[in-house]
Amino acid sequence: MGRAAAHDEKAADRHADDLAALVQTVLEAPAVTEPATRAAAFHNAELPPPLGQYAAKVQAESYRISDDDIQALVAAGYTPDAIFEITVAAALGAAMQRLEAGLGVLREAR
Repeated sequence: MGRAAAHDEKAADRHADDLAALVQTVLEAPAVTEPATRAAAFHNAELPPPLGQYAAKVQAESYRISDDDIQALVAAGYTPDAIFEITVAAALGAAMQRLEAGLGVLREAR
């Protein structure tokens, strides 16, 4: 394993507890939205429209989120706090998927 790969793996191990605590807090802490809803957004699982489409967009192409997306959620009855919580859960889910993919490549390089 190269020196950079070893450093990256040690960094990931060093922060594993912090990452687990972050995920647990986002998914399970008291909030406006239900833990199951946040978990579905995190795992890119099925959610009712327009929430499902929004969470999928956050995960796959967040740079395309527009005021229209937010307005559709507001029109469907979602509060700003609920929209924020779903956004954070979906974004964290995407980040964790990408982190695991990157770490997997480093492990294979060994």
